[in-house]
Amino acid sequence: MTTTLLKHEWLRTRGALGMYFGITVLVGLFGSLLGASGWSVLSVLGLLLAFLAVFVLVPGVQLLLVADYWRSGYGRTGYFTQSIPVRGATIFRAKLLWAVLVSLAAVVLTALLGWVVWWAVAINSGVTSPSVAVIGDIMADLAEIAPAWMIVAGAILMLASFLVWPIYYYFAVSVGHENRFAGMGAAGPIVVFVVLYVGMQVASLLGMVAIPLGIGMEGDRLGLVSFNVLDEMTVGTATSEAMPIGFLATMGLILVFCAWRTVRSWNHKVALR
Repeated sequence: MTTTLLKHEWLRTRGALGMYFGITVLVGLFGSLLGASGWSVLSVLGLLLAFLAVFVLVPGVQLLLVADYWRSGYGRTGYFTQSIPVRGATIFRAKLLWAVLVSLAAVVLTALLGWVVWWAVAINSGVTSPSVAVIGDIMADLAEIAPAWMIVAGAILMLASFLVWPIYYYFAVSVGHENRFAGMGAAGPIVVFVVLYVGMQVASLLGMVAIPLGIGMEGDRLGLVSFNVLDEMTVGTATSEAMPIGFLATMGLILVFCAWRTVRSWNHKVALR
């Protein structure tokens, strides 16, 4: 059933996704060509367009899918979706899986487009041009100061930081359409997302307080070091060069909660209007 639902997700969204990806990539390529031209103002404008295309590719496509999630689950076609003889959790999982797959494709496109923009910048600025050898040198330098497990974990967390946002967005849309928010209309999901975002910031701080660890230099290599966020806040200026990691635990808990709560909403608390 999940495969069938994924097929329908593809059929329903392929037009909008194809148009968005096509326009964004074309803007990025056109901007890169202008940036490589060396034509004074046009070159700067082109690079600005190229960087904009790189930065909006992933979040833009996710917001596009959120709009489709809202419309297909709770908007004009919501009654049809909710009438499908399948548990709401199954429908939600298919929608979320589709969002993750599309986001992953957007990440790959971002990397490829970023490579082109790097090339455009290098032509007129003296920056080293992109190549496999350059990437290999960067990885080799990184391997000299960081253990393998840290590099792998960092890569996984960086990728996850792009892919998890649909869970938060879908949570806000689903909970914002429950009976308790029925009188707020379209503002319900927005209010839920704002509350969620504020809660995430507070939870991040609590996580750093509860787990006072960070990643920093130990001698000539990176490792786990002590990081006291309260001391940093008391001093008022950054006295440690470590990057805190305590917030990852609380962010993971919030992520799991949002996924579980959205499943529960689809199974028991759908309120179409």
